[in-house]
Amino acid sequence: MSFCFWWWKLDLITTQDWSISDLEKILQNARELKKNRQISDDLKGKTFVMIFFNPSTRTRNSFAIAMNELGGYPLFFDAEKTWLGQKSESPKDTAKVISRYAHGLGIRIFPNITKWKYGASNQLVRELAKWADIPIINLEDDLYHPCQALADVFTIREKKKKMTGKKFVLSWAYHPKPLPVSVPNSTVLTMTRFGLDVTLVHPKNYELDKTILATARKNAKESGGSLEIVNSFKDGYRDADVVYVKSWGSLKQYGNFPEEKKLRVPYRGKWTIDEAKLDLTKKDSIFMHCLPIRRNIVATDAVVDGSHSVVYDQAENRLHVQKAILLELMK
Repeated sequence: MSFCFWWWKLDLITTQDWSISDLEKILQNARELKKNRQISDDLKGKTFVMIFFNPSTRTRNSFAIAMNELGGYPLFFDAEKTWLGQKSESPKDTAKVISRYAHGLGIRIFPNITKWKYGASNQLVRELAKWADIPIINLEDDLYHPCQALADVFTIREKKKKMTGKKFVLSWAYHPKPLPVSVPNSTVLTMTRFGLDVTLVHPKNYELDKTILATARKNAKESGGSLEIVNSFKDGYRDADVVYVKSWGSLKQYGNFPEEKKLRVPYRGKWTIDEAKLDLTKKDSIFMHCLPIRRNIVATDAVVDGSHSVVYDQAENRLHVQKAILLELMK
């Protein structure tokens, strides 16, 4: 087996780091890969190592199956069973050694691993990317989930054909515990780059990072889209083409769980997405969620299983987009 050592490499840590033309290439290739799904040898003899600090269903399986269908080999590590996870080895040493073994490295690390210090998990991913000689793929950290965001763009195009002029609602929902802001951050950043009219709907105290929002506004200006922030369903959901629901924790009490709970408890039930709320949207609107979802807490069964829902198509599209990402970075 011959190994190729990268003298220049491209990482995927956030979609914001990539040009629109590069993102479009991923989406176009994913479209062809879905249309003509087959086993190939495009990544024959190549290994993709995945280190997971946190659980995964869609990300782990879609990447593993993608590598298999491309002729490569996926290798999964539970971070707790690595010296990196035991904090006995530096990110530099881990990155350098795996670079000698494999052709790509993916890592998932949520904020609980870095004690909810905002941005610390993303910093670890970037530290690995700094020292690795192979491409790094962010499988979700505390700030970004780029693979999910690209699959979401792919799904909207598949269902709505075009992005410009479409009203995209990113809606907070109640969840019994605070979740990372990675999905909402990546969603608002990515959707504003593709010309959507983005409406961010959330209760007070659940504002996203001001830096993220400033970048999103800049994206919208450049793409011809828009960004609006409202605090009520009636104002936000009206005439929406797409409703994307996701809970996240308050940055005002980030990591302070007792105080954060006081902020969210009043919204229990009131910020559960039901059919009455979807009735405010267009008749042909689509309902999206990245999964897993707490049924009848985040959204009702009637919504998740209803005619608007595309959550399983959205989940399937992770596979096709993951294939395109792997080919772009590792072929």
